[in-house]
Order: sequence, then structure tokens, then C-alpha cells
Amino acid sequence: MCTLATTVFAQQRPIYDQYHFNYYLLNPAIAGAERCSHLMLTGKQSWIGKDGPSTYLLSYRTRLNTKNIGLGGYIYNDHTPQFNYLGGQFTFAYHIPLSHGSRYSKRVELDRQLSFGVSARIKYLHYSAVDGYDDDPANESDGEVMPDINVGAYYTSYGFFGGLSFTNLIPFKPAILGDTYDYENLTGFLFAGYDFDFNESQTLEPSANFNFDVDGHMQLELNLKYMQNDMLNNFGWWAQLSYRHNLDPGNAQPLSLIPIVGLRFNKFQLAYAFNLTLNELASKTYGTHELMLAYSFCVPHRFCR
Repeated sequence: MCTLATTVFAQQRPIYDQYHFNYYLLNPAIAGAERCSHLMLTGKQSWIGKDGPSTYLLSYRTRLNTKNIGLGGYIYNDHTPQFNYLGGQFTFAYHIPLSHGSRYSKRVELDRQLSFGVSARIKYLHYSAVDGYDDDPANESDGEVMPDINVGAYYTSYGFFGGLSFTNLIPFKPAILGDTYDYENLTGFLFAGYDFDFNESQTLEPSANFNFDVDGHMQLELNLKYMQNDMLNNFGWWAQLSYRHNLDPGNAQPLSLIPIVGLRFNKFQLAYAFNLTLNELASKTYGTHELMLAYSFCVPHRFCR
């Protein structure tokens, strides 16, 4: 997810680009929004052929029995030749069922729901000088702990879903990097989508995600997902095409296309995403590749949300 040139967004991408498989990474209010628990493992290798960043993430989210409380958490590692981030977060969420009418899902109280979440985050940044990048012997290797908090709200109404969240609520600048590293500024994520059900097994889901920060960096992503889910035979599959456009003037990597495919076998999900950056970098690398393996403690009707 390190596919952006701007400082703040480049710091955020290692986690948040993986939201295609797990919207909880964007918004803490999604922890426990479903009455199902999800364990998800994701690995990503960026810019194959150019020694790009590699990211690995393990997440879990659940809803407490007979309660409207959701819990979640993840741990991750993001590694580049100079920087290694090791971090995680713990989330508390509260869900307010709003449905009292006709049944849309198997649990009528989930047809309409308003959710709020807050997370405590921490990451350890380890910096190592690389030949050609840093000539100061005093900067050979060092590390620092970085705290953070994020908050979010999430709303579902029958086929509609949408959320707004903010991260980097604690401005922090690692002292070990001096002036070479900016503050991780307040960053927002706004997303929305709608599920159009053709029948009990086929769904078309358009959605959009808009990222922004206080410095005016912006990114828009448009997604179209087709899902087919055979609940009787415990099998399903989905395919998605995403278009990502960085709205910053002069950004060296303005456009990306991301085709995604996924399969469900009973309670297991397996998915693959390929990120093709539409600039001169595309001819110099083999793209960015991402794999996800998940286990749901129920048979999910919706894939990867």
C-alpha cells in the first residue's frame, strides 16, 4: 500500500490499502458490526522487481454475545530497506440497532444500525541507514515508539453502508529522523456503497472511498464488485475492479487499476489483488500483489467487509 508519493499518505498506505478485504482497517466502528467473528491474514508485496515495501497484517474482530459491543484488533509489520514499522491497535465499538420493520437479513436488528468505534494504536519505527540514502554515521540505526488514536462512525440501512473515520489524532513526529520526517497529520476516510441484490445469490456492489488530510492531500477510489454466493453448497466467489486517482497536483503516481478476485469455501475466504500503477513505474516493476486468507466463525453472506 505504499503507492503514493506524498509523505502523509505514503505513511498510511501500508495498512489502509488493504481495506478491500477488511473495512475494519479503515474504520474502527466496523468491529462487531456483524454478529460474526472474522480472523484475517493479509500479505502484500509492492513494486515487485524494485525492492519495494512488504506488508503483513493479522486482524480479528468480533461481537460479544447478547451485547451491542464489538471488539477488534490487529498487528502488522511493514518493511522497506530503510524503515521497519511494527505495530497494532485495539478497538472498542458500540452498535445501536435501528430496525423494527420488515426483515432484510436473517437478523432483522442488523438491517439498520448505527455504530461508533475508538481504537488505541501504537507502532514501533526502526530506522536503518542505507548506502546512498543517509551519509550521517550517527543515523546508522535507531528506533522509536509512536502512539495514536482513531475514531469512526458506521451506518447501514438495508443495502446501503457508509462510514467516516479519522486517524492520527495524536500529532507525533519521530525525533530519530529529525527534519526528514513530517508529522503524521490528521487523516480522514469517507466511504459509502450499496448492495443491489439480483436474487438470493447474486449481488452487485458499487462503492467509493475518499481519503483526505489536513494538508490538502486527497485520493478518490471507485469500486465495482460482483458477488455470487451459493449458501446451500457452501461456496461463493467475487470479482472487483477498483480505480484509484490521487488528486494531488504533480503527484508522480496519479492513477491505479486494481482487479481483485476471491473465493469462499464454507467459512474460509481466499482473495488476490493486483495493483497496476499507470505511470512510468509500470514498465519497471511487476506490479503490487496482495493475498488474503480469512476464516469467519459463520458462513458470511457478504464477502470481506
